[in-house]
Amino acid sequence: MPDISVVIPTRNRAAFLERCLVSLCEQTLDPSRFEICVVDNGSVDKTEAAVALIKARYPHHRIILVEEPQLGVAYARNAGVRRTTAPLIVQGDDDATAPPDWLELFLASFAAQGDKVGKIGGDVIPVWGAPRPDWLTDGMLYLLSAAGFGTQPHFVDEGLLEGNGCYRREALIAAGCFPTTLGRKGVTLLAAEHAVDLVMHMAGWKLYYDPSIVIHHHIHAERLTPAWFRRRYFWQGVSDYAVRAYLKSKGIESTGAVSVDMPFDRSNWTFINNSNEPPTEDGLNRLRSLGFVLASSGFIPVA
Repeated sequence: MPDISVVIPTRNRAAFLERCLVSLCEQTLDPSRFEICVVDNGSVDKTEAAVALIKARYPHHRIILVEEPQLGVAYARNAGVRRTTAPLIVQGDDDATAPPDWLELFLASFAAQGDKVGKIGGDVIPVWGAPRPDWLTDGMLYLLSAAGFGTQPHFVDEGLLEGNGCYRREALIAAGCFPTTLGRKGVTLLAAEHAVDLVMHMAGWKLYYDPSIVIHHHIHAERLTPAWFRRRYFWQGVSDYAVRAYLKSKGIESTGAVSVDMPFDRSNWTFINNSNEPPTEDGLNRLRSLGFVLASSGFIPVA
């Protein structure tokens, strides 16, 4: 049995996937100690050929290709959990590349923190697919999955970044794996698979942030536009409500208050239609509040 498994969900990103897999096969960890599971979530490009190419190039590595026809990143992640065998499961992204010591650092961090740790997550270094816009503040980076939790290692209460995290299989399965009603599907930008982290934490598992464990994550050019950010913030508000509803279904009541910024002056909402104007954090947070309110009112189904 390998020590650690890597699950990479993918859909129509063959070129990115190939670079991702090369970085995984070039790990300093002995190939006998890890496996790579690529979950094809309905691709119609050359994904299968890309995986075959890497398998031929690295014959001593265990690389599995799994088909998951049910659209949704949570379905794909869960399929990878079912197919892999190691006690530790890394959940990666197909458009990210890992440094050579990535898996060794995860193993060392778990060994150092003990068996009560259910997940360890690291930092994400953005690789810009287009020049970073002047209006893109550091406070907006987390919605690109391109910001960690600082420079010091520490335990956290909130969910860790999904694209650079390693789970203890026992903890993940006990928490029900990734909630399929919350993951991103198709053109929606619902992003709440991290709710499983909160379920694990409430069950007594520790979540640990280790900034020495990094990945390089490609930020696609189409995500660096005012229109995309407005959509993404709105759907983050929907996701915020979806997580609260999911936790409630698990018997976990959210104790934190929710601050909703909903101004009544119509002039404060003009930014919604100015999709090409540079967004501000205040305006984006109002869109996030709007998404939360509409979801909590039942106008946007979340289950």
